[in-house]
Amino acid sequence: MSRPTPGQILTAAGVPFSSFTHAPIRTYEDIERELKLPAERLLKTLAFRTEDRFILVSMPMLTPAGYGKIAKAAGVSRAKLRRAGEDDLAELGMAPGGISPLTEIAGRTVVFHTTVPDMGTVYCGSGRDDETIEVAAASLVELVRPVLHDVAG
Repeated sequence: MSRPTPGQILTAAGVPFSSFTHAPIRTYEDIERELKLPAERLLKTLAFRTEDRFILVSMPMLTPAGYGKIAKAAGVSRAKLRRAGEDDLAELGMAPGGISPLTEIAGRTVVFHTTVPDMGTVYCGSGRDDETIEVAAASLVELVRPVLHDVAG
């Protein structure tokens, strides 16, 4: 049985959203070229792995990530935190360039930067590198119930 997609999770929760397809994206340059969306509305999600769980971190696109702060927010030591590889992303049912904070996988911690709840309408990963979701940040926070922490580097 496959995992529900982020769009299916939003639909099942009754959260209004829209999505659109585009050429595959993996880098910020791809995002600028393909999406042409305001940077202040873009939400990047980074995926990390520890021995026993995934850690998904969503933050404004142009905010640098502070790995020590991410580890602290997730309650793990920095030494145990590693970026998720493609095999890890496959386990999440996500592609590089399309990582989403929306997953029902067991054993995960989701962290949002403290500014996310007030970002208004945001664009985030759909799990695919060729589709982007548009959703109200407040609705996303209410559904995901993340740890809110300053994770900027």
